[in-house]
Order: sequence, then structure tokens, then C-alpha cells
Amino acid sequence: MLLLRNIIIVVLAILLIGSFSFWLSGLISRPLKWRYWKRLLGVIFSLLIISALFHFYVYHGFGFQADIFRSGDSRERIVALTFDDGPSPIYTPLILDILGEYGVPAAFFLVGDHVERYPEIALRINEEGHEIGNHTYNHVHVPTTPSRQLSAEIMQTDLEILQATGTYPDYIRPPRGFYDDRFRRLAELFGHRIVLWSLSSQDWRGTATAEGITRRILNNVNPGDIILFHDSGALLNKEGGNRTSTVQALPWIIEGLWERGYRIVSLEEILETAKPVEIERQEEYVY
Repeated sequence: MLLLRNIIIVVLAILLIGSFSFWLSGLISRPLKWRYWKRLLGVIFSLLIISALFHFYVYHGFGFQADIFRSGDSRERIVALTFDDGPSPIYTPLILDILGEYGVPAAFFLVGDHVERYPEIALRINEEGHEIGNHTYNHVHVPTTPSRQLSAEIMQTDLEILQATGTYPDYIRPPRGFYDDRFRRLAELFGHRIVLWSLSSQDWRGTATAEGITRRILNNVNPGDIILFHDSGALLNKEGGNRTSTVQALPWIIEGLWERGYRIVSLEEILETAKPVEIERQEEYVY
């Protein structure tokens, strides 16, 4: 498995370098009109390669990652629902109402700043039996955040959640799925399990509809999936997005999953079935 991943990484890197060379040669040796088209094609091709690398990085990772969970056991027809970027005073209560009506558990990865502003909603999440995870205080881009700030982002969010709910969060999820070795080490130091996802609803898209979100989940779900939704947030900000489509789609998704023979379980239960197939010797992290 590791060999296959490394081969894929090398191939993608070669393609990326090749596309850049292709673009550069066009600038040097061709007329202006041809240069323009080759430059445009080079940029498009490079973006496609970067997108492919990002997708592989979030959904599979590079190298050994026994400390990062993305799904459970694919032999069991179980899934877990997770919600990022809350709590929201508008959408989180509506989602909690639906989960309560159907008796379905979920995990909420909370932004610390939102917990500080809406502690009563964080408390309701906990009191209604749902799980809570850390999603940093300001929804930061982890790889570019200075180490001291990154540590503070995690610690302050833990404290806000603990103060609001009386419960210390077991899980942590980096915003947008971007992480690095510092983040992994800090997660270990603070006692968190890193949980990403294996299926995204893509409800963050401005064009997302309830019907489209439902189709995407029900057409692509697999046993053991950890499914990603959002109850707050925005494409570039930590809040402000319209999550009406997510709220509308949730009952259809729950019923559709049941009809297909899936059980919706807690994150804790699905992680108990996760069996890492690769174990690495943890390196020393510098942060």
C-alpha cells in the first residue's frame, strides 16, 4: 500500500513539473497567440494536478498515518454523521431537532470562537448525547499558522468547550482537512484523536441544494463512511454560509440510509471498528 501511494505521488509530481515545463517552453519559443493558449492550458493542467493531490492528501494521506481516522470497518453497514464549523444560532438547533426526532447520534466539530459566543448551544449538543470535537478557535489554515498560535488555537478551544459543556473533547479535525506534523503532534499532546472524513456532502458550495446533497450522499455512501456536513462556516470564512439546504436534506438522508440498510452510529462506535493497517514509528516533531 505504501509503495502504491509513493508511486502515485511521484507520478503526480512528474506531471506537475511537466506541465510547468510545457508552459515555460511555450513562453520562450512560440508566437504570442500560441504562448497565450499554452500558458492557459498549463495553468489549468497545474490546477487539476494540485486538486488531485489535495483530494488524495485529505482522503488517503501520504505515508503512514495510523493516528488519523477517515472511516470505520468497511465490512459493516454503519456510518457516522459529523458537522463542522458550529455552533450556529440559526442552523445547529434545527439540526439537533431533526437528530432528536429520528434518534440519531452525530459528532459536532466546534469552532472555539463560536462556542464562546453560543455556549448554550454547545451545552445542548452535549446534553442531547452527541459527541464534540475541536475545530480550532478561529478556523485557521493549519499549515500556515505559526506554531505558538496553533497551540493556542487548540488549547483555547478545548477550554471553551470544557467551560461550556463540562466535557473535554475527544476528537479534533483541522479546518478544511489541512494538517501537518505539528498538528498531529499537538493532537497527541492534548489527547485528541484526529478524525477526517471519507464522504463529503459538499454542502459548503454556494450552489448546493437539498436534493443535490441527498443524491451525493446516497449515491456514494459506503459501509464505514464518516460523512461530512456543515452547520455553520462559509467557503472562506468561519461563519456566514447558508446551511438551509443541509437542514432540508438531513431527514431525506437519514431515511435513505435506513432504507439502504445502514445504521447511523456514534463516532466512537465507528472508530472502534477502524483498524489501521499501517503503523509507523513516530518521528520527533519540531514546532
